Amino acid sequence: MKLKKLIVHAKQKDITAMGELFNQFKPLLKSRARKYSRYGLEYEDIFQQGALLFILAVYEYKEKPPATFAGYMKKRIDWGLWVYYRRYLKQKIETASGLTPKEI
Repeated sequence: MKLKKLIVHAKQKDITAMGELFNQFKPLLKSRARKYSRYGLEYEDIFQQGALLFILAVYEYKEKPPATFAGYMKKRIDWGLWVYYRRYLKQKIETASGLTPKEI
């Protein structure tokens, strides 16, 4: 199936189409998981976070030229994983220094 068709079907909650899209972008998710695992995060955790970001990004994607779907996915996953890493780092620093997050 063509990419545009897959996107449309995936947005309509077609599990097969979402699976095909996911498999096409799995190398991107794996490379990003490897990148952030070098910073001290667990590979599997990062991969799962990336997969979640991917699915959410598919649902939120709106075609706006000149940005391609692949370009949008790359930026969205990179940004999402960066935010995830920053939260991890903040928590690690607070724990190491004996600070605890503020109670809400």
